[in-house]
Parts: sequence; C-alpha cells; structure tokens
Amino acid sequence: MKKISAVLLVLVLVGSVAFAGFTGSAETTFGVDLGTGDYGFTNDALVTGDIVFHETLVDNAGDGDIYAAIKAELTLAFDFEDVASGTDVHIAGIAGNAEITEAKIYGDGWWVSILGAMAAPNFAESAIDVYGADDDPVDLDPSDYVSNGEVGVEIGYADYTLGLSIPYGGTDNNFTNGDYDIMGAITTPDFELGDGLTMAFGAAGRLATANKAISASAKGSYTMDDVTASVAADLVYDAGIEAEVAVNAVIDPVTLDVYFATTDDDTPNTNLLSAKAAFAIEQFDIEVTGMDLINVQDLGVSVDFAASDALSVNVNGGFVLSTSAWSAGAGVTYTAEKYVASADATYASAGTLEVNASVESDSIVNGATLSLGYETADILTAAGKVTAGAKIEF
Repeated sequence: MKKISAVLLVLVLVGSVAFAGFTGSAETTFGVDLGTGDYGFTNDALVTGDIVFHETLVDNAGDGDIYAAIKAELTLAFDFEDVASGTDVHIAGIAGNAEITEAKIYGDGWWVSILGAMAAPNFAESAIDVYGADDDPVDLDPSDYVSNGEVGVEIGYADYTLGLSIPYGGTDNNFTNGDYDIMGAITTPDFELGDGLTMAFGAAGRLATANKAISASAKGSYTMDDVTASVAADLVYDAGIEAEVAVNAVIDPVTLDVYFATTDDDTPNTNLLSAKAAFAIEQFDIEVTGMDLINVQDLGVSVDFAASDALSVNVNGGFVLSTSAWSAGAGVTYTAEKYVASADATYASAGTLEVNASVESDSIVNGATLSLGYETADILTAAGKVTAGAKIEF
C-alpha cells in the first residue's frame, strides 16, 4: 500500500506523464537442431520504457556589458530496457537528474566558465578499427595521459578556448609539503590557410609532483571540386611518445581511410595500421580492407552487385598473412513485395563451411514479422539449426 501511495503521490505532484517512450515486443520461435536433436519453442516478451514524469529547464542571464548566465535542468524519469514482460519494475527505478549545464560570465568577445576545465583536445580516432560490443572506434585519447580531473575554469576568447585545472589541496596542491598538480589545455579556431584548406590546433600539459605529460593535436580539411580530404593527429609525451593519425580522402568515386597509432587504450595492439578503400561504380560497391597491417596483416575484400532492384549479390574473401588463414564467401539477397530472402556461405581454410539462409516478411500478417531461417557454423560437421518465428511489437 505504501508503494502504491508513493506512486500516486508522484503522479499527482507532477501532474502529467508522457507514456510515448513505452515499447515492447513478443516473439515465439520454433527451432530444430539437426545435430543434437534438440527441438521446441522459445518465447520472448520484452518491454522497454523511457518515461519522463517531469522536466524543468532553467536559462537565466543577467544584463550589462559583463553579466553572468546559468542553465540547469531537472528531470524525473523512469527508464528500463528489454525487461522481461511481467517483471516487477519497482518504484526505486525512478531516477532524478539535476544538472547545471552552464555557468558562465560573459563579456565583450570573451567568457569564463566556472563548471570546470576542458579536457585535453582529442582530434583523431579510427574510422576502421572498432572494439567492444558497441563497436566503439579505437582511439588514443590524450586525456588518458594528460588529466588531473579537470577541476578549475575554462576561458573563451575570439574562438580560442583555454582550460586551467588546479585541484584543491591534499596531495594535489600544497605549498607546505611541495605537492603540485597543474593542467592546462587550449584549442584554436579553424584557420583559413588557403583556398579550401583549414587547420585547427590543440595542446595540453600537466605538471605534477609525480607526473609530467604533454599532448599536441591538429586537424585539417581540404575541399576542392570533387576532392575532399581530412587529417587529424594526436601526439602524447608521457615517459615516451605515443601518437595517432587518421586520414580520410574522397576522390569520386573512391573513399579512402587510413589510421595509424603507436598504441591505443582500447585493444592490446601496438603500431596499429589499418586502411580501407571503398569504390562505388554503377551497380558495384567494392570495399578493400587491410586491418592491423604491421602485426597481423588481415586483408579483406567485399563486392556487392545490385543485379536488379530486387536482387543483390555479395562476394567476399579474406587472408591473414601472419597465419596464412583465409576465407571466401558469397551471399544473395532477394527483396520481393512481401518478403526478403537471403542466403550466404563462407568457407575457411580451417576446413569449415558456414551456411546461413533466411526468409522474413512483415506483409503477410499485418502487424507481425514472420521468419524462417537455417544456420550452421560448419555444415561439414554440424547439421545446423532451423528456426521459425513470429514477432509482434509496438
């Protein structure tokens, strides 16, 4: 009763609730594993909610040639994702967020933020190499080397931004025992260096009792007729030099990406060099990749051919120079008015033949997605699995 009363009290005080962020799906699948003999149904019913009970935004600024401004937001929300249908979602799941998003003093062409100092500039990251379940880009982030918490102020003048971080007291900064920890960072505006050419720069440095590190960053872009190109680089010195460079160039119809890093904080690679070239020529999309070319030499090629509006064909292959492992595969997708059918197979030098096939339709039954599929990691040794499913979602 107390929980119910608390919920009602929240609703009464807030006055309105937006339920538009409530979604869910129900799905049943019947599968037969041709290898183990397992068969049967599975059922999944999941709900996701992102419900904002109340949100208040504040934007307050003074008057005069020099004035202060503050912005803040208050949010009371209920947020859960892919919870099994029927699971109790307790009132403790309500989260409140109160945040000051801006606190600045403005003058003629300048400002000072008192919320904290800026982090070390970070201009480059890989457009090719990813890591983790979310496929985050690999990145040598100078903040991982040049940072002391960014406790201080940030100053802007004529599109330059400067940060000064001096954490208070303790073992950070104390003139009695001689401890010090000071970090500064700066970014410049984009400079027009020529027709179509712009450059911007950044730098950071940390001077501390037990650590000293600096970073420098630069990025530039060039645009002229059918040619666009960009380059970004970060360099860090922290008991040694680390650096990364990311290059992108588009010369119609070719797109080229190159990335190099002496090390990165996301994977154990050192001297990581990767490149990708993509070509779009009439009905063909061609992509050639070279991953970790110094250490592993993982080479790959993929060709997509749009044979018609309904039929597309893919051919792909890969070869790892360091291990001599290779793979080759092909696939086809047919898109009809009421269904999409696809099939692909990949043979690897390890002697495995992966096969997948599926057909899916959301037109046969209005409001439901019906599917039938087959998959096996190696049809030469495993019979594979057949699944048939129906999914309804809102």
